[in-house]
Amino acid sequence: MRRASLALTAVALLVLAGCTTGGSTEAEVDPDAPTSGEGVETEAPPADPLDPACLIGDWVLTQDQMQSFYDAVASEAEGITFTAEGQAGLSFTATDYRWTPEFTLTLEIAGLEGQGVTTGTLGGTYTASEGVITTTVGDNNLAATLTINGATQDGSDVLGSFISSDPINDTPYDCSDPDAPVLQFETATGRTPVVLARAG
Repeated sequence: MRRASLALTAVALLVLAGCTTGGSTEAEVDPDAPTSGEGVETEAPPADPLDPACLIGDWVLTQDQMQSFYDAVASEAEGITFTAEGQAGLSFTATDYRWTPEFTLTLEIAGLEGQGVTTGTLGGTYTASEGVITTTVGDNNLAATLTINGATQDGSDVLGSFISSDPINDTPYDCSDPDAPVLQFETATGRTPVVLARAG
């Protein structure tokens, strides 16, 4: 009997609730509801992959990306391997750029092991048009040393073509992700992508 009473009470409450809701002739208005489209979130349009504005800022070519580049370089030359330690900075303003590599490259060639150390800065002006960066070097203070079998020498000529010179010139870029622009660094026979990360 108690169960039947409880069931009837529940039904009565539902009916009353239904009557209360359905019997109202005026629509209830939420005072906090957005009007005329205000407060309604819309999806941002996709980023323009060729918009050079995304390049402006301070970036880092991380050790992982540095290694990825040198792996691509090594794949094009028989009997050589590279191990990169360190990173490189890259900064863009609307008109100027600066490349600041600071890394050590351990290389093995035909059973010989050596180390190349690249430091310093390089900078100048640049333009970015139709997805390609073109630079004009204003100052070059890069330094590269190469040590093989205990003998150290200037390694600028040897390492110069492998990222320690001006890898930004004539480089295609992709700004599909403005927080992680992709540059296509040149190798001996083609190009390989490297992804920039925001500095700091």
